Amino acid sequence: MIEHIKIIQNILKKQERYDLALKLENCYYEDYQVDSYNGGLGEINLFVHPHHYLELTKLNDEDKAFLISLFDGLPHNYYEITSLTFTIDTNRSTTNISDTIYIFVDEAGDMDFSAKGSKHYMFNFLVKKRPFNLHEYISNYRYSLLERNLDPLNTTRLDLESFHAHNDNKHIKKEFFNIISTFNTKSVQVYSYILEKPKVMPDKRKERDKFYINNLNHAIQRLLDKINIKTNVIIITDNLPVQKNKAKQIGALKKGLKEYIKHNNLDIRYDIFHHCSASSANLQIVDYLGWAIYRKYEHNQDHYYNKIKKYLIGEELMTKDRTESYYEK
Repeated sequence: MIEHIKIIQNILKKQERYDLALKLENCYYEDYQVDSYNGGLGEINLFVHPHHYLELTKLNDEDKAFLISLFDGLPHNYYEITSLTFTIDTNRSTTNISDTIYIFVDEAGDMDFSAKGSKHYMFNFLVKKRPFNLHEYISNYRYSLLERNLDPLNTTRLDLESFHAHNDNKHIKKEFFNIISTFNTKSVQVYSYILEKPKVMPDKRKERDKFYINNLNHAIQRLLDKINIKTNVIIITDNLPVQKNKAKQIGALKKGLKEYIKHNNLDIRYDIFHHCSASSANLQIVDYLGWAIYRKYEHNQDHYYNKIKKYLIGEELMTKDRTESYYEK
């Protein structure tokens, strides 16, 4: 029965219905006869993850009929499968519910303020609460890519420790964006703080550490204001190889958090962690989100951006009202 679910998932993917395909991951089903007339009519009872139960029970008639037609196409002992019901799979482990806000931070662009550098510098933030969805599917997708190396007909070997938009090939990019484009928009928020580097005044970029700290401090406060934070916060950033960079990043985030908490008289706690991106699906997700936003601004390419723009609660080009450029890119 699990193999039959895989067949249906593959058909759904071919039809660009990743939203349904991912909700069927690791599901199983049982079938029952509901009417013996004319060769018998059958019903499918699909056992689903608790996180997806309510969404699936609220499927519109068209989507439900589509799923029924796929199950009807599988081998069965009935004249026709005519109905589909959903049951919570009580054997599936679930993540504890928490009201702690998680913020994952990613940066794009470089600090080279010359024609040789990037035109933009940006801070991108992914905001989520537990339970985190799709992580199991992302992990399984990575392992399936590793298993392809065992295929004697496969001539390209992949050693994929984690997903990284800049390094991953176009096929992996497409699949990963298809996966993360299925998030519930109520559970995922993205904020992007963007600077056009040629428009940054020379005196503001003279001390680059100060420029970095001030803008990250400003960015985190603008984000906190947009999400109207009232609960505890955990911030996780990609592990930085240079200790000096790590220290200034922590300093900027702490400064922004402390100022915001004090200004708004909040009774909340926070902590900041630097983790290796391979240890965190969310750091890999925000890397992909940030890459898509960066490609839109830096290269005027919006194909992948259009897949994730629905999550944006803010996309602020901080320099948009400045008319003077201090160098040409």
